[in-house]
Amino acid sequence: MIKFFTEKDIREKVSMKEAIGLMKEAFVQLSTHAATVPIRTLITTPDELGCALYMPSYSPAYQLFGLKMVSVFDKNVGMPAIQGNMLIMDGKNGTPLALLEAEYLTALRTGAASGLATELLSQEDAHVLAIFGTGIQAETQLEGVINVREIRRVIVFGRTAEHVTSFCKRLSEKFSIGIHPAKFLDELKQADIICTATTSLTPVFESTYLKSRVHINGVGSFKPTMQEIPSEVIKNACLVVDQYETALTEAGDILIPIAQGVIDKHHIRAELGEIISGYKKGKTQSDQITVFKSVGNAIQDLAIASALV
Repeated sequence: MIKFFTEKDIREKVSMKEAIGLMKEAFVQLSTHAATVPIRTLITTPDELGCALYMPSYSPAYQLFGLKMVSVFDKNVGMPAIQGNMLIMDGKNGTPLALLEAEYLTALRTGAASGLATELLSQEDAHVLAIFGTGIQAETQLEGVINVREIRRVIVFGRTAEHVTSFCKRLSEKFSIGIHPAKFLDELKQADIICTATTSLTPVFESTYLKSRVHINGVGSFKPTMQEIPSEVIKNACLVVDQYETALTEAGDILIPIAQGVIDKHHIRAELGEIISGYKKGKTQSDQITVFKSVGNAIQDLAIASALV
């Protein structure tokens, strides 16, 4: 009988710390081509107010097939912006094994990937985190980072003061950390780590507000037309991605600077899995900004599903 895992089940059975560990193996599988992960299919509504994504994957190591189907409707009222499910099938005989609710699954694996990237690329003495966004993705970005760095202060930037205040109050209580609404953009200069988890079409900050050695996790933009991080920042950063192929197909934070002639595809330093396995190194200059640009990958979902089934 097929099993159904709700958001509650996933929260209870897979901690953020465990998810970060699962991401290490998943990204190595991806970079060594041990897993099969085709480019996902994106279908957008005619009015461009929403889209659906279909993400297949197969891992011989897990002996599982996966297909995650999610919709993204940013302007939803009274319901989540991201909704969907993931179907898991036995890699030995094709039997359907499980169906997983995908909203929190997506947020968990995205936060875990940023936690892993932060552990590998940020300064060990990083204590101040800035977050752009107030949704569930922003929440798991925070949780991923605090699992790998001793964060003492969090500054939150958002579109509406009400959402920012609510986010700060709720997560301050949950994680017992000082989490504060940003009053001015120049507060970003205090940040050692920045996470962007928005659906913005244009950069959410300027390069002048960054300190040297800052690490940035850019996870919000997942279309060629979306850009959270300024082209100038990408140009001057040590740029690491989840997967070359998807980054050069879907990531506006990279494709827009390429179209502008600011960088070319060879500017990408490494995939995260290549750094984990020791095949490539991260930054070479001690004061260089680091950027982990992720559009998300189905192998991440399959890694968490494997732990559940």
